Amino acid sequence: MNKKGDMGIGTLIIFIAMILVAAIAAGVLIQTAGSLQNKALQTGDRSKVQVSTSIVATQIYAENGSTGGLTNFFATIKLAPGSDPIKFTDALVSFSLKDKAVNLAYKSGGTCINNSANGYKSNAASGVGNFSVSYLINGTNHLAGYLITGDVAKLCMESPRYVGEDENVKINIVPKTGSPANVELAIPEVINQQRMFLYP
Repeated sequence: MNKKGDMGIGTLIIFIAMILVAAIAAGVLIQTAGSLQNKALQTGDRSKVQVSTSIVATQIYAENGSTGGLTNFFATIKLAPGSDPIKFTDALVSFSLKDKAVNLAYKSGGTCINNSANGYKSNAASGVGNFSVSYLINGTNHLAGYLITGDVAKLCMESPRYVGEDENVKINIVPKTGSPANVELAIPEVINQQRMFLYP
């Protein structure tokens, strides 16, 4: 009888140990599943922003055509429908010609007057420069330094050199998250106006 009782206690101990191991394993699985779910949600949100957010260039023109070459370029931009706000300090503008290119960063508080001390400027030697923004229309939730749904802004930039007749220009407006706006321009064979409309 005592021997049978000892066996019953041993079995009970093993049973309890198995329950504890199973409970610990279940806890680890639940914690791992929760962590994976959070990561999946974050990845989904980032992917949604990346796919849905984009900038649309509605018009591009250039000035200083009377000098025989174009230097000051202006792009009218807005957000595509369903896009999240874009912060200009998190955006990069790439301006490319056949032999020169510059990367332009946002100049906070800059003006769209190129000959002013606070205007936009390109440095062909270093390959960097800045662009300025002027708001043409302020959306309902307008915030300076951002492009928000309802905003229409004029992006002001300088080419790395004079752009002559019958040249090709590539302008890429790249936000930190979202799809870039890529525009290729063909300069007319004759530049005969102070302001030349290039796109669309």
